[in-house]
Amino acid sequence: MGDNIRYPAEWEEQAATWLALPINEENWAPRREQINAFYSKLIETISRFQPVKVLDDLQIPHNDIWIRDYGPFFVQRNGELEAVSYEFNAWSEKFPPWDLDNAVPEKIAKLMNIPLKKYSWILEGGAMEFNGDGLCLTTAPCLFGEKRNSEKQKTELLNDLQKSLGIKSLKILPKGLDGDHTDGHIDNLARFVAKNRVVIAAGFEQSKEEIEIWLAEHYENSKVDVLSLPPIVASSYMNFIFVNGGLIVPTYNCQNDFAALEYFKKVFPNREVLGMDCSVPIEEGGSLHCLSKQMP
Repeated sequence: MGDNIRYPAEWEEQAATWLALPINEENWAPRREQINAFYSKLIETISRFQPVKVLDDLQIPHNDIWIRDYGPFFVQRNGELEAVSYEFNAWSEKFPPWDLDNAVPEKIAKLMNIPLKKYSWILEGGAMEFNGDGLCLTTAPCLFGEKRNSEKQKTELLNDLQKSLGIKSLKILPKGLDGDHTDGHIDNLARFVAKNRVVIAAGFEQSKEEIEIWLAEHYENSKVDVLSLPPIVASSYMNFIFVNGGLIVPTYNCQNDFAALEYFKKVFPNREVLGMDCSVPIEEGGSLHCLSKQMP
């Protein structure tokens, strides 16, 4: 019998949410008061549903807040929690330094006393979207591209991804949102809301059709919903986070907020759906999903 490796869906029971405080003065000094207020509210909100683990409280140094991308992928190997880490280079070396961020998975694994499997490929957490049933969505520019991974090594990379994260079927979409610093992370474009259901940003017809065909190969009843984007560059309602019994959705003080919240309330009638104003963190190019990491 081989090892059974599984990346749990984010709507499954979580042990905690990991966060990193906004200590990067270069980014946050001009809006120190606003970002501190945002983090106080975020921690308070998540804490209503489940424990919050903050790197800073645990003496784990980091360069910035985007723990989704540099934190470990938490997987279950034969039902036991394990960490998997890939190399982080700040979205193809755009925003140095990133040395502390890149060392975070090892420190978390040590602190949690769980095994860590390391890979030398460049990969961020926000580039991979899982349904808990072996399906995974990603975008091509986040796997291959300048200062990322070579297309020549595609076979080895895909083998390691499947092996380390329990992926049975990987769908690689051509691109993500325009203007996204990350080169087009999937967590701003399309997310699973059930194992056989995806929500995608409006304006990506080709990708929507690709996902529909792909899902239909795996499930009899599958569905792809479309949600309009906010009018702020690289902002998205797809950057929501699950907490136990709840869903926290980013809002941006615009007309589309209401429709987005109504959509999620319909999809998750048994969860408390909350909107959270993310107009401060989005100024640095990210939102709720980007700055958090769930631990199953």
